[in-house]
Amino acid sequence: MSARLTFDAHPKELATRSDGMTRISLLWSRRTHRAAVVVEDDATGETVELDVQERDNPLDVYEHALAYAPRRGHPGRPDVPRLAA
Repeated sequence: MSARLTFDAHPKELATRSDGMTRISLLWSRRTHRAAVVVEDDATGETVELDVQERDNPLDVYEHALAYAPRRGHPGRPDVPRLAA
């Protein structure tokens, strides 16, 4: 995992899965005590960071990251990139 997070350059990786084209990681920031799910699409080069909000279950966001992506984008970006399922 490269340093792509907006809230922490050195997160702790809690879980990762890949289907060969898409890598999904659940990350924890020791500095801010926040979690994020990062989706990296090797085919398009897109990376989407989903901030896990306080009311969210982090494992649910991780397990269903592609369902959350249309509703949430990379913090600070106005447009949400669409990732193929």
